[in-house]
Amino acid sequence: MGRLEPLTSLALGRSPYDDVVPGEGEADPHEPEKQYDSLGRIINPQTKQIIKDVIRAHNEVMLVIGVAEPENGGINTADVEMAKQYSEYESDTGKTLYQLGTSLGILSTWGVLNVRRRILVYKRRADISFVRLLKTEYKSHSLLELCFSGYPCHMVMHGLRFTSRYLRSDRDKKHPWILGALEYVRFHLHLFLTMQRLDLVPASQLLPSLKFFIPFSSSSPFSAPPLPESFTISSIFGWVGRLVANLAPYATFYLCGYMWQIACSILRSHIRKHLPRPILTLPPNNRIPPSTNATQRQPLPESPTLGVADREIRHQNPEADTTTPLALDQPSGETIPVGSIRRQSTFSSRGGEDYGTDEEDSEMVNPTLISFDVDTSESNEPPAGVWSAELRPSFPGDPRQQSKEAPIYIVNPLTNLPSSLASDILANFITNIFFIPLDSHAFPIVARALARKNGLPYEDMCDGSFLGGLTWRSVLNIIQLDMIKLLISGEVWALTTVVSQWLHVTEEEWKEMRKEEDQEAMGGLLH
Repeated sequence: MGRLEPLTSLALGRSPYDDVVPGEGEADPHEPEKQYDSLGRIINPQTKQIIKDVIRAHNEVMLVIGVAEPENGGINTADVEMAKQYSEYESDTGKTLYQLGTSLGILSTWGVLNVRRRILVYKRRADISFVRLLKTEYKSHSLLELCFSGYPCHMVMHGLRFTSRYLRSDRDKKHPWILGALEYVRFHLHLFLTMQRLDLVPASQLLPSLKFFIPFSSSSPFSAPPLPESFTISSIFGWVGRLVANLAPYATFYLCGYMWQIACSILRSHIRKHLPRPILTLPPNNRIPPSTNATQRQPLPESPTLGVADREIRHQNPEADTTTPLALDQPSGETIPVGSIRRQSTFSSRGGEDYGTDEEDSEMVNPTLISFDVDTSESNEPPAGVWSAELRPSFPGDPRQQSKEAPIYIVNPLTNLPSSLASDILANFITNIFFIPLDSHAFPIVARALARKNGLPYEDMCDGSFLGGLTWRSVLNIIQLDMIKLLISGEVWALTTVVSQWLHVTEEEWKEMRKEEDQEAMGGLLH
């Protein structure tokens, strides 16, 4: 069989397989010189430019009448930039407000924590009623000492904690010894803070001196036993044993604090899962199927106007595109990628740089269209041999019984602020209750060690045995203080939540605000 070009192509003019026959007559001096390829098609620059203009005009018309969609999905660069600014505003505002709410909660309950520590350590505060305890604290301390004693030291510890987190997030980690030094300084500040809470150091001294951080110095909390008289093995081991005994209270204090942080973190994550919060979820029919090579999608028929570049775009990997729950005669539970149903074929991307193949040219002049025959007669009997078409909904059943679309929430640090702050407050409250036995052991032994090092009396302190210094009245007083702390933290949470709702805006409101700001800026420039 020979190669038979389409009859329509022959009817429209010369076939690319015909021989080039020079024309007769005088040549037009204004006509540019024609250049042909191996198939006899014109490829001179002027013709290419004309083809580009025609294709561009075709694409613009298809876009205006709504038949085609632009390659970028109609997304404007200004809209993308505005959406980015909106996301940054919500994220930065949420993080800043979370830190402010946390700091305000700690500051408002600082005095309660100070009284709680003194109940755990001193015997005289363990066996008195709650009302008498409050009166004793009010008489023995001023308002500033009761509410803010040790808070400046806590602020420095908080700053060092943020520095440690920033260094841990750094991928390079070129100086791991800096993290150890920061942890060493934070632990010493915690010891100084505990001394201020237990009235072992005056509240007027905001921060410790530099000698406090030098191990075994006169101001250091660590005390070293005297050096052995002879450097024998037994004397050296005895000296090391006494040194370990001197450091044991501080090691116990550090381990209890570390265990408290781990328990509070685990409990916080569990509480946050059960609190109401905005969750980024997709509708039930919009589940993203697992990307497996075994799953084969049925190809959709291609438009007859597709060129080589269009087919390359059409046959790209659709896994990178977002899925949509359109039902196009697919089995239930399956989704079709947007990239496989977008009307990209309406646009031509040849741009005059490439011609279609012979098969494409044949399809272009012989497109297959869908036609409907409408019978306008009033006869009720359907004519024989005539097909009829019926339009049916994509989803079977009663449309009123279809499930409604799931609400789409805005998920960012600002909208998650109420649940995050509430989980922190509840986790701290529950952890403090469960750690009362450990706190009754760790705080007295470190308080006795600090008092012994500074030459202060420690007979009124508990001996530090496990559950030895706890009484039912002291446990009841501690729980009552924790309840007061929970109530104050709840008021701080309510205030922070109201402020977060006031600062939160939707994306449409953000666009309106930006437009008003731009208009005011333009008005200021004009005046």
